[in-house]
Amino acid sequence: MGFVGELVKHVVFGEGKIIEHNNDFIKISFNNDDVKDFIYPDAIGVYLELENKDLLKQVEEDKNTKIKIEEEKKLKEELKKQREIEEKKIEEKDNVKKTKKVKTDSNVAFKCNYCDGGSNNDSIGYKGVCSDEIINYNVNNIKHIWCRDPDCDCYQYLHNDISREYLESKCKKANVCYESQMLVDWRAFAGVNHSGANKGKPRKLRNVCSNSLALLTTRLPNDKEKNRFIFAAFLILENYEGDYKEEGYIAANERYRIELSLEEAKKLKFWDYYFNQKKPEKIVFGSGLYRYISDIQAAQILKKICEIKKNTADEELATKFFEHYCNIKNLDIKEIPNPNGPLQRVACAV
Repeated sequence: MGFVGELVKHVVFGEGKIIEHNNDFIKISFNNDDVKDFIYPDAIGVYLELENKDLLKQVEEDKNTKIKIEEEKKLKEELKKQREIEEKKIEEKDNVKKTKKVKTDSNVAFKCNYCDGGSNNDSIGYKGVCSDEIINYNVNNIKHIWCRDPDCDCYQYLHNDISREYLESKCKKANVCYESQMLVDWRAFAGVNHSGANKGKPRKLRNVCSNSLALLTTRLPNDKEKNRFIFAAFLILENYEGDYKEEGYIAANERYRIELSLEEAKKLKFWDYYFNQKKPEKIVFGSGLYRYISDIQAAQILKKICEIKKNTADEELATKFFEHYCNIKNLDIKEIPNPNGPLQRVACAV
């Protein structure tokens, strides 16, 4: 609704006409040809009175919108200050930890169900509900425990109990599964025990601590285990070992987290780096949802990510991530050895 041409009355300058109007200001020409600027919509109802009362509803709505925007801006500034304080505390703790002996296998790699939700040229997915093809694959081919559960929304959709539209809308309001929001919330879950004396209780990542590296790994449908790749990495901010939630989870440090596109991730094979100490030639992830990796293996992976991200928008982030990790782990960047996973051993043997 336009305000230009509307008549107003000022407590001092008298009657006038609005000649210009935008989201922040109105310009008024008074009877003596004196033109003045006023803040919009603040001035209306305080210094200015509109002759057209039908416009007051629009003014009130604009005032409420402006108040909301200002409140959101103030909240963002407060959150930014709080985040800066928290990051400073973390950096101070990092400096203290550098002088202490730390575990060298406190990093963790997660085995994730493949999820192409929200995938595009820059992202593998993990940002929404899977496509119909992958839902069918996860339910009927791989038969993941949650995917095939009758209470699972994807299972219900596949059996025509709910619509795709309902499934998509529910995913935006609450997690359909961990994977569907993994690169939205940047959290990884340890899960719960499905059998034995601890059935139903959360799995605990006993070796993991803050500022260790977390890797998210997967493989394409019907692909072999040896082709498992790493599609995201983040520095762990906190490690909850089964708190008040049903399952414990680890969350990412907002400054040090990075994802790879599908084509980039294919260059980062998990089994180039990780190996079982007892059976180093064996390529088997097994039924477990995670594997611990050493600081050296983690650094090797971050170094490779730097190579992959060279000449991309993430090059600077990848470099800072690698340097920061080596710093807090007391690793010499120039002395990082070559990877020695089973795929590398096979390549060397050929």
